Amino acid sequence: FLAGFFYGRVTPSQSPQHLTLEQILSIRELHLVKHTYTDLFFLYYYNNPAKAIRAMVQMPVTITAYLNLKDIELVWRHDSLQSVILPRAQLNEPVYHTNRMVIRETRAVQIHVGKDLYPAIGDYLGKTIATRMDTARHLAESNRILIQAEAEGKEYIESILKALGQQ
Repeated sequence: FLAGFFYGRVTPSQSPQHLTLEQILSIRELHLVKHTYTDLFFLYYYNNPAKAIRAMVQMPVTITAYLNLKDIELVWRHDSLQSVILPRAQLNEPVYHTNRMVIRETRAVQIHVGKDLYPAIGDYLGKTIATRMDTARHLAESNRILIQAEAEGKEYIESILKALGQQ
């Protein structure tokens, strides 16, 4: 029993599988950078910005940048790889995490008589999110997310090529 226990602990670990250049290039998208922001919305009385603010909504927004490796270009000379030309980084659509939003009411007690306001608030948030998607995209671009994704992609591909013995 003791010998079997000891034998199980000293067996050599499996080496990681070595990938070829073709297998690496079969990856379609290389997601590298993820930024998370917090967007702030104000809910107004009857959804009218001229009226009083009834609540503040804080909603996390995630936007990612990736390299589309289907557009990678390989320059071969005879039998050797001369250079690898990476495509430009692209942005995914911003994702608003409505399941993690925080709503803070501005008054301790709010009384409402009449029809249910939840559908109106849902419609208002939906329209506001649709108009803010461009703003989130421009915010990510101004924070240099595309440049960061391209630099990390270049570093990643160079490290893979060095591991494969390519320069």
